[in-house]
Amino acid sequence: MQIVIDIDDDLYTRLFDNGKTDAVDMLKACNAIRKGDVLPKGHGRLKDIDKIITDGTSKGFCDWYDEMKYADTIIEADKEDQ
Repeated sequence: MQIVIDIDDDLYTRLFDNGKTDAVDMLKACNAIRKGDVLPKGHGRLKDIDKIITDGTSKGFCDWYDEMKYADTIIEADKEDQ
């Protein structure tokens, strides 16, 4: 299962960079997981399409297609056979 969660930068640092966590940090992390968005099994690549749309240039279909196709992938596609 893949879940997208939103956590505060300070919490992330405490959880992963300094190796010290307390019960409050763990509770915040658990709450973030509960509020997270579960990605559907077999989803495709996730990209920041807003970055492409808001670049301010007028484009034809082929230009849009190429930009979306080659945009940086944020989360790789889920392989259904896993």
